[in-house]
Amino acid sequence: MMYATVTSKGQVTLPVGLRRALGIEPGQTVGFRRSGDQVVMETAAPVDAVRDMIEQAARRNGTWGKSPDLDALRREAAVGRYADA
Repeated sequence: MMYATVTSKGQVTLPVGLRRALGIEPGQTVGFRRSGDQVVMETAAPVDAVRDMIEQAARRNGTWGKSPDLDALRREAAVGRYADA
């Protein structure tokens, strides 16, 4: 277990051992979420890594480099298939 003190501004310095173990660099984005009565911190994937994952999935699906069918996406959104669309 590693500990840190919360400042009056709500800031915490991550212990150096934790930063090194997770490869967290200055300026890197991290995310926080609540899990019951605990806080879970997760490192955000670099943009290049996310782009690569999307490209790989699109290549597997045969859709990489193709324009999306926006009308079909709108129709699917209208029936609730994509709640965030």
